[in-house]
Amino acid sequence: MLRELEVRDLGIIDTIRLEFPPGLVALTGETGAGKSLLVQSLQLLAGERADSEQVRSGSERLVVEACFDTPRSELAGAELEELGVGSGDELALRREVTAAGRSRAWIDDVPVTVGALQRLAPHLLAIHGQHAQRGLADPATHVQLVDTAGGLEADRGEVAAAFGAWREVSEALAAQRRALASRRDRLDVIAFQLHEIDDAHIEAGEDDQLGEERALLRHGERIGELLTTARTELGGEGGTVALARASRAVRELAHLGLNLGETAEALDQARVLAEDAERELGGISDRVRVDPHRLEAVEARLVVLERLARKYGGSLADAIVHRDELLAERRLLEGAEDDIARLEGELEQRTVEYLRAARLLSVRRAEAAASFAREVVRVLGSLGMPRVRLELRLGPRADPNGPLELDGVRVAPAADGVDVGELLISPNTGEEVRPLVRIASGGELSRIHLAIRTVLRDRVQSDALTLLFDEVDAGIGGRVADELGELLAACGRRDQVLVVTHLPQVAARAGAHLVVSKKVTRGRTLTGVAKVEGEKRVDEVVRMLGGSEATPAARQHARELLRRR
Repeated sequence: MLRELEVRDLGIIDTIRLEFPPGLVALTGETGAGKSLLVQSLQLLAGERADSEQVRSGSERLVVEACFDTPRSELAGAELEELGVGSGDELALRREVTAAGRSRAWIDDVPVTVGALQRLAPHLLAIHGQHAQRGLADPATHVQLVDTAGGLEADRGEVAAAFGAWREVSEALAAQRRALASRRDRLDVIAFQLHEIDDAHIEAGEDDQLGEERALLRHGERIGELLTTARTELGGEGGTVALARASRAVRELAHLGLNLGETAEALDQARVLAEDAERELGGISDRVRVDPHRLEAVEARLVVLERLARKYGGSLADAIVHRDELLAERRLLEGAEDDIARLEGELEQRTVEYLRAARLLSVRRAEAAASFAREVVRVLGSLGMPRVRLELRLGPRADPNGPLELDGVRVAPAADGVDVGELLISPNTGEEVRPLVRIASGGELSRIHLAIRTVLRDRVQSDALTLLFDEVDAGIGGRVADELGELLAACGRRDQVLVVTHLPQVAARAGAHLVVSKKVTRGRTLTGVAKVEGEKRVDEVVRMLGGSEATPAARQHARELLRRR
């Protein structure tokens, strides 16, 4: 619900700040007073196209600000969460348009795009009139309208679930078929690489062992000389034997009372380490040999291993891992045909389930559309359109390249079924029904919006909206004007309804009455808005009745209209 609206420098508006109560609110005034500017201000907040010509002459920018109750529906909550706004009970919208044509927008002081306003607007307000750019002007919304009227949300949910299952299998099958198409080439590559790796009979750590053996073979003579020298020194009189004698001497000194700390233990450890070194050097000596043929074989083997390592990951361990991955991929590819056969069977089942659900939804849509059209036509009859015919023409979403076939027609499936539809209207007897937006006038569109809103009012559970009706009373009067006032008042008991009207029968039904007027101040025309009550409201209704003078009879008539609220 709209709580407050402030408009600055829009057209002939200098500054206007208004508070709006719930229920039906009438906006009246002489032609040209500026009522359309208030409509424009809400259109700007709904994300409509801005024009620099809307900026008041001599001003740098126009500003429109409004405060709404924060919508609580799940869809609205998702939009607000995505924008990072709407944590409180009130939602502040702001739109600025500069004289240079630049437009900016904010929600709760968070900068947003105009597109964000357009997405959020349907959860806050609906503007019905000759200037409406969306809503009934978009045939894409007409099927959704019938689904809502017919209470087909559960049916749509079943179709959406069936479509999701069909699409998941369809995409998996397409992926497997793509894999199959390139499978042979890939299997050839895998076979070549496996053959290359397996022929080498590589083992983990083999390259390190061969590298050490190559070093021994390359420098065998010199290594042998150095090992002999080291072992001779360790095993001679100056080696382990000398360390053992030194250790015994130090221990005897300790028994004689000298404090030598850990010297004896250190000498024992040195002797043990020297013996270990001697044994290790002996082991190496046993491996040292001069064998040119073995050296050639080792170097040739290392060339093979190093080439495989470079080609398949950088190390021999990487090449072994790559081989395991190739084996796993080959098993997957060799099973692709089995997977395709399984997925084809599953897709056939999912297709049957989806088409069954979509066909049932189409049947129920046709029934709901006929019932909905009858009810809307009944309401329009009371609004001065007694000979109107309205129908929703449904048909399959035909696509010659569509993946599915329904009753001999290739169709493009979607989560909302396979139907497309558009509201068609014939305002006059004997005329063919034609697309709504090409036939209906601005006033007729407003009345059609009102009739639809009336039919839907008791069927849809949603947040209360702010509904703005502009020119809904065009070309009607008398009894029809009374009917219009009653319908608008009924809408106002659920939603907040703002109606721009010239009919006293409508204005008198409103719970609040705002009068738009203009005056000249210091050589400039300004628009003002004032809430009227009591005798001032009677005066405005008298003016709307068209009397040249506020006679006692005219005032009595106005009071009688106002008592009908």
